Amino acid sequence: MTRSELEHVTRTYDRIGKRWAWNLVSLAGFQGWESSIRRRAVEDLRLRSGDAVLDVACGRGSNFPYLEDAVGRDGRIVGVDYSAQMLGGAEERVAKGRWTNVELVQKDAAEIDYSASFDGALCTIAMTVIPDWQRALEAMIAAVGRGKRIVVMDGCRPSGLARLGTPYAKFFSRIVAGNLDRDVIGECRRLLTNIEEERRMFGTYFIISGEEIESVELP
Repeated sequence: MTRSELEHVTRTYDRIGKRWAWNLVSLAGFQGWESSIRRRAVEDLRLRSGDAVLDVACGRGSNFPYLEDAVGRDGRIVGVDYSAQMLGGAEERVAKGRWTNVELVQKDAAEIDYSASFDGALCTIAMTVIPDWQRALEAMIAAVGRGKRIVVMDGCRPSGLARLGTPYAKFFSRIVAGNLDRDVIGECRRLLTNIEEERRMFGTYFIISGEEIESVELP
């Protein structure tokens, strides 16, 4: 990762992180399927009331309503994001929901350092964006206790007939500073066990979940 990559992502999300802009980006990206895809990703965490969960690159807090439903008021949600603009939107969402169990942290996802502190960890639409994404994935896995679930949901190159939408997918990925050439699924398969996978929106999104194979030690 270079400093310029991180600065490029920061500039992008400072620009599209405003509420009106993000609403347009979400509509263009999910085309009305956002709620069902995010809900499914959270379900794959298999959280229980009172659990603690980490939302990596939480953005404007789009996962928070589903995470709140899963862990309840006695649970704990920690949202991490590097963009101050996006975290500002997350703060607004937390205030509107009157959630007192949410902690927001401004930090590069690759630099988080939680050791088996959570009952689950989630990253949605970000592993294709985070510059040092492999380190971020390893840190995310290390943050979760043994036998607990890690879930990654992200965009990918369409397959089958959906490949007709490849030009649009590539165009949209540029808008959000994403890189669909990253083998996020392959890296998850390498680092996780008891894996479950599924595709959504005609193969343009994937959800992969699993458990830590063994302790991931950060370099």
